[in-house]
Amino acid sequence: MLGKLAKYLLMLGFDTLYFTKNDPFQLIDLAVKQNRIILSRDTKLKRFLNLPEHLFITEDLPEKQFRQVVESFKLRLDQKKLFTRCLCCNQRLLKKTPEEVKHLVPQYILTIHREFSICPQCKRVYWRGSHQKGMEEIIKKVFRDSRIQ
Repeated sequence: MLGKLAKYLLMLGFDTLYFTKNDPFQLIDLAVKQNRIILSRDTKLKRFLNLPEHLFITEDLPEKQFRQVVESFKLRLDQKKLFTRCLCCNQRLLKKTPEEVKHLVPQYILTIHREFSICPQCKRVYWRGSHQKGMEEIIKKVFRDSRIQ
């Protein structure tokens, strides 16, 4: 499973679809129609002749999988795109003021944070708390340790 890898890519701002169905034909069809790159650990996909651009993930640990993708595609860290997508449904987040989210977050959060984002689809609210700071550290470590110059 590559669920954590998908979250890392979403954190970077990449349009990421986490495909959980066990139907390789549907996966390939979706990748072709939506111009997506397939990331998979399933080497049985190699038997398909019409396989679009893809990368077989060889690493077991999510952080190492993330590094493999960063290095394979020579990804660059774009600060403007960080945390611009919903980690649940992949939608682009919308910036909101504290006033606009006051009924959606705990009151104490409004006293600590001034910048918020909301998902237009699932209505999940995001702010730069300790959880996001931890994710930023993982991202920085992967890019610092990768072999991209």
